[in-house]
Order: sequence, then C-alpha cells, then structure tokens
Amino acid sequence: MDDLKFIFKGRLDFGSKRSLDNVLNMFDWKVTNHYKKDVQFTQEDIFVEEEFCICFPRSYVLRGTKKNFNANYKLLEYLSEFAITGQLEMWMIEDRQVIEYHLVEPTGDRMVINSYTKGKKLSVREGSGKEAIAALDLAIAKYEKHAQAYERRAYVSTMLKKYHDAIRDYTKSINIYAGAPDPYYGRALVHKINEDYDKAAEDFDTSIKRSIPLQPIHWKSRRRKAECLMELGEFEDAATELKFFNLRKHKEDNPNFKYRKRAFFDHGICLFQIGQFKEAAQRFNESLAISEGKDAPLDEELLFRRGLARHKAGLPDFKNDLKKAAKAGIQEAAAVLEDVT
Repeated sequence: MDDLKFIFKGRLDFGSKRSLDNVLNMFDWKVTNHYKKDVQFTQEDIFVEEEFCICFPRSYVLRGTKKNFNANYKLLEYLSEFAITGQLEMWMIEDRQVIEYHLVEPTGDRMVINSYTKGKKLSVREGSGKEAIAALDLAIAKYEKHAQAYERRAYVSTMLKKYHDAIRDYTKSINIYAGAPDPYYGRALVHKINEDYDKAAEDFDTSIKRSIPLQPIHWKSRRRKAECLMELGEFEDAATELKFFNLRKHKEDNPNFKYRKRAFFDHGICLFQIGQFKEAAQRFNESLAISEGKDAPLDEELLFRRGLARHKAGLPDFKNDLKKAAKAGIQEAAAVLEDVT
C-alpha cells in the first residue's frame, strides 16, 4: 500500500483574519511537532487568505501511503475545529476502489454552528419547514456569508413551494461559494419545476462540473440534465448523459441505485428517437430486468416500447411484446399491432 490515491474536495471558512491567523499558526505547529514530512500540502496549497478559508479545487489529488493519508486527514480534522462553516471530503483509493472516506465539518458550541446543524436536521424532517427556516435564519444572522445555510434554506423553501425564495437563496449560496455542486443542483430542480428547461440543464451541467464521480450528486445531475434535454428535444445529448449514468455500477446504498430502471427506459426512448432501434431495444431489456425502482415505468409500457424498437430494428418477437402490452391495456400497442398484421 505504498502508492494509494487520495482525493480532497471542499472548503472550510474561518470567518475573519484573526481566526485565520490562529489557524495558520496551528497548522505550522502541528506540522512541525506532530506530522513532520507526513503531511503532503503546504499553507500555500490549501489556504485562500483573502477569503479566510481552506479551499480545495474540484478535486485535489495526491499519492502516498496510508500514513500520509491519516496525517493529512487528522490535520484537516483538527483545523476544522476552528471553522464556522463548510465541509471537506476525502477519499483514499486503491485499485480504483474507495477503501476509506471521511467527511470533516466544523464542530463546537458556537451558535452559528449549532443553529445550522439544527436547521440542516430539520430540513429533511417532514412538517418541520418553519422550524428549519428559523434555525437557518439564525445561522445566517450570525454569519451572513454562510453558503451552506442559504442552500439549506433554499431547499426548505422548495419543499414549501416558495420557488422565488428558493432561487434567491440558491443564488446567494452560489455567489458566496461557487465551488459546491449542491446549490446548482437545487436551483436546477426549481427551474425544472417551473418548466424552464434551458436554465435547469445549464445548472445541472454546472453541478456535474463542480462534483466528481465519487459523489452521488454527480450522477443525479447527469440523470436530471438528461430529463431536461429530453424535454427540449435534444435526444442525442440526453442519450450521452444517460449512457454515462447507466455504465456506472451504482451500489445499493447509493441514492442513484433506485433510479436505474427509469434511466435505462429513458435511454431507450432517446436512442429510439435518434434512430438507434436495436440499441433502444437492448436498453428496454435492461430496464425490464430490474424489478422495481423510483419513478419507474410500468412493465407493459416497457413491453410496448421494446416492441416498437424491435419492429423498427427488424428483430423477432416484436409482436409478442405488442400483444402482451395490448392485453395489459396499452391501447397504442393494440393499434400498432393491427397495422403490422
């Protein structure tokens, strides 16, 4: 394990020059007295002094030993105790497999941290929207550049169908820190609800660029972008996004896993629209092979679509598909079957 790959991503904000100066001193002290040559980055590599923060780009990649990774992680975890907002993610990879993952966030009894943590937890609890917004309001009042609090408040506003407020707060979050994918993804969803598919596709695309394939949001954004492109009639570009999504082996604990059936179906629709009928039939096969999923089409709809694709591709058994779909109540299948017999 002498040549492991490490990926670091994210940002920690310290809020003021005084706090940052303290952190810079602690960084030097820790490296000199505890980690010596094991830590692989310098102050110049990770600190943005004019913004009082630690900030990694889209992905910051290093290679080394497990000892290096642990030293890097422990130092960043220690420094996070002085932060007031933000998060850092770090992955250790061997042979393309993640063997260790850490999420580092600020901790402590400061009101800004407690208010945000409370609001974040309430934001995903059904019926707690008003309480969540109240807690996030307090976090923002204590630190007006709290990008994450604006993003969470926007999320709650979306759930409450206050779409104007949501777009405003997602945009504020982006204006404070444009490197996170979450506010772009959230704002794109609101644009999609408003049927503004061009803007939605643009924001989903930025979310893709602000994330990395190790993050579930990267694949959520690709699938959602494809949905928007389909609405715009841009089926070839949509097919490309869905191809990448479907090639990815999503694990069961990944939120994208439950959308595989839908994604294969949508990919088949796109391929059919651009005249790749044999490939479309194969995607419908793969969708049918998955027993259930979120937003999944009915199997009779899949049989109808596969029958059409097989017919166009000159493949056998297309009539059997159409007969089964018609028997299940798909009227279009019965009409097509009548035309081809």
